[in-house]
Amino acid sequence: MPPHAHTITRRAILARTALAAATLPVASMATSCAVPTAKSTQSANQLTIGYVPIACATPLILAHANNLFEQRGLTVKLKKFAGWADLWSAYSTGELDVAHMLSPMPIAMNAGATNGQRPTEIAFTQNTNGQAITLASKYVDKVSDAADFRGKVIGIPFEFSVHALLFRDYLTAGGVDPVADLELRLLRPSDMIAQLQVGGIDGFVGPEPFNQRAIASGAGRIFKLTKELWPGHPCCSVAMSKDWRSTHSTQAELITEALAEASKIANDPAKQHEVAKTLGREEYLNQPAKLFLPTFSGEYENWHGQAVVDHGRMSFGDATDPAAITWMATQIARWKLGGDALIMDDPTLIKFADSVLPADIGHGSESITVNGREFNPNIPTIGY
Repeated sequence: MPPHAHTITRRAILARTALAAATLPVASMATSCAVPTAKSTQSANQLTIGYVPIACATPLILAHANNLFEQRGLTVKLKKFAGWADLWSAYSTGELDVAHMLSPMPIAMNAGATNGQRPTEIAFTQNTNGQAITLASKYVDKVSDAADFRGKVIGIPFEFSVHALLFRDYLTAGGVDPVADLELRLLRPSDMIAQLQVGGIDGFVGPEPFNQRAIASGAGRIFKLTKELWPGHPCCSVAMSKDWRSTHSTQAELITEALAEASKIANDPAKQHEVAKTLGREEYLNQPAKLFLPTFSGEYENWHGQAVVDHGRMSFGDATDPAAITWMATQIARWKLGGDALIMDDPTLIKFADSVLPADIGHGSESITVNGREFNPNIPTIGY
């Protein structure tokens, strides 16, 4: 821990600024942003959970496919959304109370960023690592570091994604301006391969199985796993409306129990083929099962054409890391993605990061290293 961390803590910062925090712009955002209007008509033990069909949703899909919700007395329907913007809209207007989300999304939702505001908690971290920067194969001998991304068009799945935030930070650490020096283009994960094949983009930062699809088709190759930039980074979560969770606390606990049990299945090497087959089913991810196996086994071909085995390529159900959530809040503010509410101010960033953490998760945390830079979650603006 840095020498000053013991005297400047998250709680100390918030305590000294309680009066200022009470007048943060988020108060005025509440009247201008969309608020939930749809009311759930489901019974207490019935609910619909929205998700985007990517491998990050593995615990959610396995819990459903293996009847782990039903075993706990819950009737859960999974609703598939093609992209994050569609799911964001459905959740922010109250169509959903529980949803698969990219981990930065609840932070933005609580802050009232863009056109949605709804008090939300990260109930469960679905996956750690598992993403990659994939580039068109024609660049194998032409791209070796961040500087070589200048002038290129790179697809990202959502602004409020670890993909976009981590890639921006990687470029900046390499002396590249991610706004002025290249284009980051929003694309649904399912559209990334087609755009790569026709030359609409030069590469993408995305989830599985789309990196593997790029390799299988010959259209692309993995430049870097995102875990090379930030080992052990969280990606997707299952998030819940705070209003719903407060009135359905038992159901919320049962959901997270089912997800934890499903994660054990997903992490079991002996069950890789079974899990891949389940994910590939039409009602879930609708992809060939063979595309998931390299991710689960950690076997893949790297940028230099070498066979690599990385058993930590993707894992499921790891504990939610408060420091990681604070880093994401800081990056949203750094790139001015959070509107007037989420700004580069230590108490504000800590406030919004803490606001998405469940009560049973400790809010104080140690420093982490992202793109070679130490990040102190107690003083998040240092260095930025």
